Amino acid sequence: MKILLILISTLLTVSGAKRVNAIEAQPTASGVHFHHVHLNVADPTATIAFYKKFFGANGVRYRGLSDGLFTEKSFILLTKVAKAPPIGLGTSLWHIGWAGVDGPSEFAWRTKEGIGVQTPVTPFGSDYYMYFWGPDREVVEIWTASKNHRFEHVHLLASNLKSTLSWFQENLGIMPFLSATEDVSGVATNYLRLDNVSISVMERPASGKPRPSWWPVEADGTFPRTDGTVIDHIAFSFSDIKPVFQRMQQAGVVIVHPIAKSPEYGLTSFFVRGPDGLLVEVVEEVPVPEGIWQARP
Repeated sequence: MKILLILISTLLTVSGAKRVNAIEAQPTASGVHFHHVHLNVADPTATIAFYKKFFGANGVRYRGLSDGLFTEKSFILLTKVAKAPPIGLGTSLWHIGWAGVDGPSEFAWRTKEGIGVQTPVTPFGSDYYMYFWGPDREVVEIWTASKNHRFEHVHLLASNLKSTLSWFQENLGIMPFLSATEDVSGVATNYLRLDNVSISVMERPASGKPRPSWWPVEADGTFPRTDGTVIDHIAFSFSDIKPVFQRMQQAGVVIVHPIAKSPEYGLTSFFVRGPDGLLVEVVEEVPVPEGIWQARP
C-alpha cells in the first residue's frame, strides 16, 4: 500500500532552483523501517519538555520502561548521562530536522520563547533553513520546503558518498532515492528514504575546494565516532534481526554489540559500526502503528 506523500529535506541549490518536490515513499523490499534517534542527555525531563514545546513531539513511556518521544512514525530515545555529553559537531551525524512552513515566523516564535540559535533563519532559494540548539547542544534544523511541521530528516556527512550509500544498500537494503548524485551548493548529495524520514547524505568537499556557508566547519577532519556524543546513533528495525545480524557478520561489518535485550528499553537489538564512525543500531520490532512503545512480555 502506498505510504504518505511527504517532501524530501535539504533539496535546493541556491542558484539553479533545482528541487525535488513531493516524493512517494514506498516500503523497502527488505522490510527495514526507521526506528529511532538516540540522544545522550543530562536531563531527560528537560529534553522531553523541549521537544514537546518547540517541535510538537509526543512524550511516551517506551514499553513501559523508559521515557522518550514519539515523532510521526519513529522515536527519540534517551539515555541519561552524568554530565553534559560532547556536542558531536564534526561527526558524520550532523543534525536532526523538522519541516516548517513560514521561515521568518517559525524563527520568530521560537526565539521569542527562548530557544538557543545556532544559525538564524536564512533564505535558501524560495525556502528557509535555520538551526537551533537542543538542551544538550544537539543541532536541530527547521527546513521549510515541505510546508508541514513533522519530524522529517536526519543529516549525515560522508567522506565518500558512494561508499556510504553502498553500505546502507548492502547491509540494510535501503536504496538511494536518486539514481544520480544531486549537486546542492557544490556538495554531492543523495538521500535514503524510508517511512516518514529522509536521511540526507552529503559528501565532504575535497580538501582545498570551497565549502558552502552552511557547511559545519568542525567536519573537515577525520570523522570521530558518534558514540557518546549527544546524538549517539540512529536505529532501524526489522521484524526478525537474526538473518540481518548473520548477513552483516558474514560481510565483515564491525559488530559493536551482539544481539541482546536491553533492560532499560525492553527491546532486542544489536549495534554495528557504520560509515565514517556512525553507530547504527538494528532493532527487532514491528512498525508503527502497532503500538511498539507499549510494554510486552
